[in-house]
Amino acid sequence: MPGTSGERGPFPEELPNIRNPKSEIRNSVEGGQAESVDERHRTRQFFNLVAPAFHVIDRRLLPEYRRALEKLKLEPELSVLDLATGTGTLAAAFAERGHTVTGIDFAARLLRRARRRLPQADLRLMDLADLPQLPDDAYDVVALAYVLHGMPPQMRRFALCQARRLARRHVLVFDYSGPGRWYVRLIEWIEGPHYPSFIDRPLAEIAAGAGLIVEREEHTSSMGTCWLLAHSDEPSP
Repeated sequence: MPGTSGERGPFPEELPNIRNPKSEIRNSVEGGQAESVDERHRTRQFFNLVAPAFHVIDRRLLPEYRRALEKLKLEPELSVLDLATGTGTLAAAFAERGHTVTGIDFAARLLRRARRRLPQADLRLMDLADLPQLPDDAYDVVALAYVLHGMPPQMRRFALCQARRLARRHVLVFDYSGPGRWYVRLIEWIEGPHYPSFIDRPLAEIAAGAGLIVEREEHTSSMGTCWLLAHSDEPSP
C-alpha cells in the first residue's frame, strides 16, 4: 500500500495547480469550512513575503522540535506527512531521526527553502483544501506545526479531520498553548485574526471535534506545547 513506513507518500506525479482558487476551495471543503478566498490569498502572500526572515524562526523552533521528538520516542522509520511544512523545519527534525517525510505547503517561497534544506524529501506545492485528494490511512503520522492557530475554527476542524483520516497511527500538533510575548502577538495580529480564539480553547477540545484524543502532551517552551493525538473511539464528524 502506498505510504507505508519507509515509502514515499501517495501523491500523483503532478498535482493540479489551483487555477480557480474560489471554486477549488469551495469544492474541496464541505459546508463552508474554508477561509474566505480573499483571506486565503492574503495568507499566502504574507508567508511568501516573510519567507526570507524564516531563518530566525527556524533557529528557535528546530531545537524545540528535536527535544519533543526525543521525548516522544515514536516508532522508528515512520512515514510522515508534514502539513504546511513551511521551510521544512519540523520535516528536518523527523528526517534526522530516520523517518520518511513528505511535506506540503501553499507558499512557493517557503517551499523553495525547504527543498534546498531537504533535497531527499518529497515536498509539494499544495493547499490544505486539496487534502481530500489523498487516500485514507496513507501515512503513519500526520503533523501540523504552528498551523492551527492561524486558521478560523471551521478550517481547524477540517484540517484535523483530514489529518485523522490520513494518519494510521498518530496526529502530532505543535502550537501555542497560551499567550505569547508581545512580538508573537504582533506577528499573529499581522498574520490574521484567529490566534486569540485558538489559545482561548484547550487543544483537547478542538481535537475532540475531529474525532481525536490527546494521548500525550509535552510543553516545548514557555508558550508552546506539542500534543500527540490518537483516534478516539468515536468516528470523526
